[in-house]
Amino acid sequence: MTRPLASLIDALTLPGHRAVARYWLAQYRAAGNRVPALSSLDPLQFPAALPDIWIVDQDDDGVFRFHLLGQNMIDWHGSNPKGLTFEEVYTPTVLPAVTAMVRQVIDCPAICHQHTLSMTRNRLSPVPSERIALPLADTDGRIRHLFGVTVYKTRDGHGDGLIRNDIQSEQWYPVAQAEIAADATA
Repeated sequence: MTRPLASLIDALTLPGHRAVARYWLAQYRAAGNRVPALSSLDPLQFPAALPDIWIVDQDDDGVFRFHLLGQNMIDWHGSNPKGLTFEEVYTPTVLPAVTAMVRQVIDCPAICHQHTLSMTRNRLSPVPSERIALPLADTDGRIRHLFGVTVYKTRDGHGDGLIRNDIQSEQWYPVAQAEIAADATA
């Protein structure tokens, strides 16, 4: 479902998601309605979300690679996948859905908000999770990064192992990019 960007904050109920989204939107406005750069992130602006954050980079050859993960995300994966590609982390059944979501966030660009049921090899039943994924630009203004927060709603706050992801609901918030004047690029 597609929704207007102005309605994003109202759709988010988790404090970490709201803090990250508010910060991203402020950076977006400050950049003249352009996707903010990865280098502009200030984690001190959303400290409560840090255990649940993740950043993914798109390599020049189009491969997605984990750049950074918070401790809850590391615990969920069972190890730190920093530097690993999606193909090295996700099972063949999960890989297409995860890759499609990331491509849409980067290519549109758009913000994705999902409710999912996730499984690990160490859990016998699905764990509800909620995720927000936001685009980020590189230093040249190309959208090549994904910044997200995923909260796994378990009693202990996180899990471990490989993820099986069943999307329960998904909302998309297209991000309008301001036009760059021709003389500004000269």
